[in-house]
Amino acid sequence: MSNGATPRARGLWLGAAVIVLVLVPLAVFGFRTGECVDSVSAVDSYCTSGPAVGVGGGVLLCLAGGFFVVHALRRALGGRSRTSP
Repeated sequence: MSNGATPRARGLWLGAAVIVLVLVPLAVFGFRTGECVDSVSAVDSYCTSGPAVGVGGGVLLCLAGGFFVVHALRRALGGRSRTSP
């Protein structure tokens, strides 16, 4: 059962899915930010690190990317036809 998409459109959806699958995790986890606080006392010195978009932003971006990849793969691979009973 085909969704009526042309082979070119299917290729574009598949390409978009691959691009998002690679770029979103790279953008979220590849760019990090952090800071260090030095103190006279070694106990009070510390460093923090995390994704540049924040933990919440990273989760939202990964979820949105995952939903897009699923949608794009369904469009590219045909899935069920909406007109079939």
